[in-house]
Amino acid sequence: MELVSKIFETLEISRVALLQLGLVVVLAYLLSTLLIRPILRIFEERENLSVKPIEESRRILSEADEKAREYDEALRKGAAEALARKRRALEETSRTGRRQVEVVVEETNLKVEELKGRIAAEKESAAAFLRDQVSQLSREIARKVLGRQVA
Repeated sequence: MELVSKIFETLEISRVALLQLGLVVVLAYLLSTLLIRPILRIFEERENLSVKPIEESRRILSEADEKAREYDEALRKGAAEALARKRRALEETSRTGRRQVEVVVEETNLKVEELKGRIAAEKESAAAFLRDQVSQLSREIARKVLGRQVA
């Protein structure tokens, strides 16, 4: 303690100055506790009530925008996949239909060829029958016209 009082004497600091310094520290503490901290708390509450909700709403809006973009992208992908599936199904149906048409055309062509063959055979048969009949009919016509038997 003696050392402290010698330092005070050397610096010419009196006890009154120390007392004043102590009072300033106590008043600063009281001022801080009773006035400054409540005011800072009020400022903080105002910030919590005004600035933070705005920041929170901006954050929520940005999240909503991101989710909307993700949804739109998923929707576009889904639509593209559905369109691709539809096209594949249409192409498959078209191929199946073409195959069926080709089979029917082949069957029809075979039937037409068969019918052409039958018609040709019937034509030949009819022509042969008519040839035979022509000679008989001409003999009979000649017999009736001439009134006698023709050989």
